[in-house]
Amino acid sequence: MRQVLFAIALLGPVAACATPGTQFIPSQKSAVELRAMQVRTVPAEADTTMRGVIATLHDLGYRITRVESDARTVSATRRTSLRMAVVVQPRGAAESTVRANASIGTFARQAQVDSPEFYQRDFFEPLQATMNRTLAALPMEEPVPEAVRPVAELNTAGEREAAASRAAAPMVTPPLRTQAQ
Repeated sequence: MRQVLFAIALLGPVAACATPGTQFIPSQKSAVELRAMQVRTVPAEADTTMRGVIATLHDLGYRITRVESDARTVSATRRTSLRMAVVVQPRGAAESTVRANASIGTFARQAQVDSPEFYQRDFFEPLQATMNRTLAALPMEEPVPEAVRPVAELNTAGEREAAASRAAAPMVTPPLRTQAQ
């Protein structure tokens, strides 16, 4: 019994040092409004569009943090506080649907960007220029890809140090009880 109490006493301070999960603050806009600002069609097949999305994000100063080619999803971070996730979905043989979802914040809080100007000026116009294609809004009756939350990444030295110290903390487990005890 003493060993169990000792293990609990050791775990208390370790648990107190753990940082809470990131709080996500979703947009207050309706799903229809978000869809209108986040989704465009591109007259190009999905693989070409995916390469165009990656090139555009890179040109805009984002650091690509994750590419999931099977899911056609790209996550990127800029200036440690702006995160973007983009989904590319085929729409016929020579057309694709692109959905961008951005969030801004800190390690502990992320708020979804819900400014139509941001998506148009800071993503879709540069994507259009990179691909040398005209993007269009998707008709409302058409299905769209689900919005993917941008992948949080450890950007600052403080975030990396906190994650490293949590990973390096010794895992204390109580000894197994046997029949003799």
